[in-house]
Amino acid sequence: MAYGDYDGPDRPDKGKEGGSCNRTRCQCSPADWYNHGSYAWYCGECKDQIYDAVGQLHWAKDFPNAGHPMFETREMMDARKPIAEAKIS
Repeated sequence: MAYGDYDGPDRPDKGKEGGSCNRTRCQCSPADWYNHGSYAWYCGECKDQIYDAVGQLHWAKDFPNAGHPMFETREMMDARKPIAEAKIS
């Protein structure tokens, strides 16, 4: 279901990892892209629409020291953990 095709009640798993996409008019699952700006999970299609060229530009401008993209999968975040832990040690 594409964004904008849904106009019903939210599912209980909305915005949760593996659940339904956090975008208001989308209920797609699995939501496997974490948005570090909204602290919620999104489907791949909505991630692509939100994190387009303009979204990438704003993320780079507003969070230049973040050290990661605005959207990441669980695997991407887990791969960063050993690097972050090594910097702390």
